[in-house]
Amino acid sequence: MATATLAPNRSATVIVPNTFTLTDKLRIQQQRIRDREYQVFAILTTIVLERQLSTKGHSQSRPRWANAEQEKIFREGKQSGAMEPFSEWQAVNWVNLTLDWLSHKNGPKIAISRDKNDLLLPHGLSPLPKIPDPLWVPRKAGDVAPRIDQKLESRACGRIRDRVSGKWFLVFQPLTEMMVMCGGGKDSGFGRIRCVTDPATKLHASLLVNPEPMDRDGHLEAYFSSGAFQAGY
Repeated sequence: MATATLAPNRSATVIVPNTFTLTDKLRIQQQRIRDREYQVFAILTTIVLERQLSTKGHSQSRPRWANAEQEKIFREGKQSGAMEPFSEWQAVNWVNLTLDWLSHKNGPKIAISRDKNDLLLPHGLSPLPKIPDPLWVPRKAGDVAPRIDQKLESRACGRIRDRVSGKWFLVFQPLTEMMVMCGGGKDSGFGRIRCVTDPATKLHASLLVNPEPMDRDGHLEAYFSSGAFQAGY
């Protein structure tokens, strides 16, 4: 079972779970959501993945400067290299390593179960917004990047079927970290949840997403099915 703990400071603790089958994990999380046995603590803004990527084209890929003047300014002096834009290879691969809601206003609510053993998405994942095209290069000041869809299928590493419901879920793993917005108003702030291998099961942190919308607003049924999570500020 995916496990989690919240900490009021930078320190964090991993709760080690018992071993359950995938079906067990889904049923337990579904029951906790139905019974409202959880506490919402943040809004999810970004999920970062780790994947095995092809390095084809990496050595030939170069920073994509908008023009020669920009390259001259940012390649000289102490800031040399620090302000280089992504190469095409970097842009394509980075965008496929994230699920990004761009703002806490768009993100899904994330909760922790009452026994602090599970991270939950009680209302599923809200629809991913379109993002600026990572391959687009501005030609002049004021140019605005066109927007493209974030395709779940291109970011997933596979599929798995729940034998009880018959539903197919896209698998996202390993997760490396998640960015969240905690609190509200003047007390709000961003935090990070580290996603690590569960020491008991040796399984990476993973997320299962049913690509079929669960309501008319386009929310997707989703579960953290394995791994361990460390949260702090």
